[in-house]
Amino acid sequence: MNPPTKRDASAPKRKPVPQPAAQIPTPERERELTSRLAPNVFLAGTFLATLALSWPLRWAISGAPILVYAILLGEAYGHRILPFVPLWTVFSTVNLVYAICSTSWLLYWVFWACCWPTIFVTCLFQFDAPAALARRTLRKTFLRDLHFINDQIAFFDLPALEIDTEVKGLFVIRGVTLSLSTLTLVAHGVEAGIKLSDDIELGIQVDKVVVPLFREITVDDVYANVKGGDWEVTFGDVAYGVPEPDNDDSVVVTDTAILRAASVAQKGGTNGRPVDMIRSLTAGRKISEAGDAASAFVYVKKVSADEEKANTKYQELIQYIDDTSAITNAKMALINASKARSEASEEENKDNKDGKKGKEEKPVHLDIDNMDEFRAAICTQIHGQPSIPHPPSKSIRVSTLRKTSHPNVKKFLHRLPFLYRLMLSPICYFHPVKFKSVTAAGSGKWFTALMRQYFFKHHSSQDAEIRRLEARISAWCADANFAVELGPIASEAQFPINTNYNIKCHFDISDVMAYRVLPDAVELKQVVRLGGADAVLTIPTFLFPHHEHIFPKKLSDFELLEMESAINEAEATPRQIKARKELEKRKRDETSMHINAHAHLPAQFHQDLLNFVAAIVKATKVIESDRDFEDAKILRELKRVSANMSDSEVSSLASVNTNNTEASQTTLNGGNEDKGFKAFLKKVDSGFKEASNKTVVGMRKAGQNTVHAMANDRWIARLVGKVTRKLEKAQGEVGYSGEVPISLAKYRVIHEFEQKLLP
Repeated sequence: MNPPTKRDASAPKRKPVPQPAAQIPTPERERELTSRLAPNVFLAGTFLATLALSWPLRWAISGAPILVYAILLGEAYGHRILPFVPLWTVFSTVNLVYAICSTSWLLYWVFWACCWPTIFVTCLFQFDAPAALARRTLRKTFLRDLHFINDQIAFFDLPALEIDTEVKGLFVIRGVTLSLSTLTLVAHGVEAGIKLSDDIELGIQVDKVVVPLFREITVDDVYANVKGGDWEVTFGDVAYGVPEPDNDDSVVVTDTAILRAASVAQKGGTNGRPVDMIRSLTAGRKISEAGDAASAFVYVKKVSADEEKANTKYQELIQYIDDTSAITNAKMALINASKARSEASEEENKDNKDGKKGKEEKPVHLDIDNMDEFRAAICTQIHGQPSIPHPPSKSIRVSTLRKTSHPNVKKFLHRLPFLYRLMLSPICYFHPVKFKSVTAAGSGKWFTALMRQYFFKHHSSQDAEIRRLEARISAWCADANFAVELGPIASEAQFPINTNYNIKCHFDISDVMAYRVLPDAVELKQVVRLGGADAVLTIPTFLFPHHEHIFPKKLSDFELLEMESAINEAEATPRQIKARKELEKRKRDETSMHINAHAHLPAQFHQDLLNFVAAIVKATKVIESDRDFEDAKILRELKRVSANMSDSEVSSLASVNTNNTEASQTTLNGGNEDKGFKAFLKKVDSGFKEASNKTVVGMRKAGQNTVHAMANDRWIARLVGKVTRKLEKAQGEVGYSGEVPISLAKYRVIHEFEQKLLP
């Protein structure tokens, strides 16, 4: 085989291709008039025919010639509606429809009612003068307190939606833009804070949500933070599980417990709210209580009627929302910190250029060009901020919205559940939701506190090995935040019209990652990565409001006995097991929401995570042995006291303690009993009844040393390593299927039993 030919080094090199100059955006060309001959000829012919003949007058009143003239004039200006349809087709279609409708007086007036609004919309779309006149008129009348730019209507400083039921929360949208030409709704600066329990809170932030009506819903990067403990929550002083007192009839309120908590948590102004935002959006006026919904927009800053000024002011407000966003501030802080670390690293390399390289592993810093890592760092960066970074001055309560409908109207709609399904089914079908990404973070400090409270408890004070494991686990968790990032998510909901089917929500996740991040992203490691995931959530249709007529019947005691006897007499098959489980649910008057989730393999795990899992497994085994010795010690104490007690009392106490012991072992071991270890305890108990405490403690330490030898780090690491190596090469899915029980008692209490007109 001949060797490849080599190029001559002396050959002239090719000149580099010059880069094209940056394209300068050219201004849009104004609409130019080509020729008015055709529209003017048509207008003159129509006018002469109306004067000479009788039937063209009726034709002109219907609006058909006016519509044709407007379309012809738009064609002359080079901008008309339906440009993809030939002009002669539009002309013939309009007049053909008129010819058919003119045969009946009813159809004639229907054509008239449809034609003139079409003329109005056509003129607004094709000509600048009517559109400008309409905008000026709307600014001075109906939309005088809003921003109306070109074909867009903008809302700013909106009242928040306050959740004042058993679950407390606040939902804030800083700005909304509605485009009339494209029927697109854009929400700017979406923030939500929900109090899940007394010491757990969820904060969600999104910069932009785009809703092209009847097409889809596109959500930008979502950042969620789960906060726990008094040092993290924003709504700590708000009572959980207690509805707010319903003694205020105002639609828009300004002084509620959750608004006060959000304002106190926010740093910036003297009253806890950013003063510059208030002055910018309320024109410097003082905020006061609102008595009705219309007065909620009284203090919104007005925009000049001039097109250029209105557009400039609108862009300034949108830019202000973006600049003051917590997500934007976190991005800038991380970028500045990354640049500072890069400069410091370069200086350190220059100083140590002639020195020897250290063997210590350098921490993995944030790569701002890697968007997956960047999003995880952003989520952990905003974790320490309030759940509502920009609390509004006023809110509308959910309980108030429930009372807005007239009782008779609500009662009538309650009898038409079919209309609700008929409305929601196409809405769900035409609005699939697409998330760019969803990132959720939690603090390792809170996780460490939970481990000490519910896992280690008092065991670390009694055993040095448990203290060592606790310190090892806390060292990896305490100073770090953990983030789980879900890649692009496509979701859709299916709301059936037929009540024989259930409501289903499908989620398709293309990527799943987990990160361990130190403060300011000085170190960031990806500890888990999966090939994706999917989930299906199934909700019974009868749980939807106004569908109590299809609720499962509550069985009587006699019916339950009959059902139980039929199950006992049936053949022992998987169907019998399912029937028995269904019987238990009917006894408790419960239904369930079914969850079916799958994780896509292969999976990748970082060594630090494997070491953490090994430490957790070993700590579990050591704590199990410690609890077993504690139970054995209690048994010995009971037998010593039994000399002064009757046999019945001794047996009852022993049975109670035995049940507690078995329950604890079932919880820890998942129902697997260690018979050999129990036999060992019996021998210890029988042989050392009269032994001293020193001897018992010595035996306890000897048993723990045996457990430590069996569950050493090397053995656990080898076991975990085998499993992870198989997962890294495996193909397929790992699934979970479970049910969330839902009690029906509270729904049966609020049932309304009017007869349904359209069930």
